[in-house]
Amino acid sequence: MKKLLFIPLCFSLFFTSCNNDDDETVIPVVSEIDADMRGDWTNTSIERVYYSDTDTVMYADTVERNANFYFDGQKMTVTLPGSSDKDVWNYSFPDGNDSTYIQLQQGSVTNDYKVTTMSDSVMVWVDELPWEGYPAEAPDAEKTTSKVGVYTWTFVRKK
Repeated sequence: MKKLLFIPLCFSLFFTSCNNDDDETVIPVVSEIDADMRGDWTNTSIERVYYSDTDTVMYADTVERNANFYFDGQKMTVTLPGSSDKDVWNYSFPDGNDSTYIQLQQGSVTNDYKVTTMSDSVMVWVDELPWEGYPAEAPDAEKTTSKVGVYTWTFVRKK
């Protein structure tokens, strides 16, 4: 009788131990930059420079930041220290001929950046927006329009 109970017990242990508990899906790497940027980063600053139609600097400032970014090959999750809120964006490298071009998308909002620096410890993105108003924090009615606003995002890898 004990043998009859032991055999079904062994089968049930075998089937439960064969379960694949890994819910993590490995997302294929599309470029060297994609592989290098995966993981945890801190956005330490955003430099903002606004140029006139004669290409002279009209206004410039730098904002110190401490935002946490996590890249998993498909999603970028942004959190701020002391907050449990998460801002999640999909990201991709849509241009097969230019692996430095990254596109972020959240719903109907799309943002494009150029990855200008990529190392084990530092990553820099640049975004150029035509006819951008400044200062960024001012209400739209109080902004001065520039020919182009150049935003430089600096990240350092978390250890």
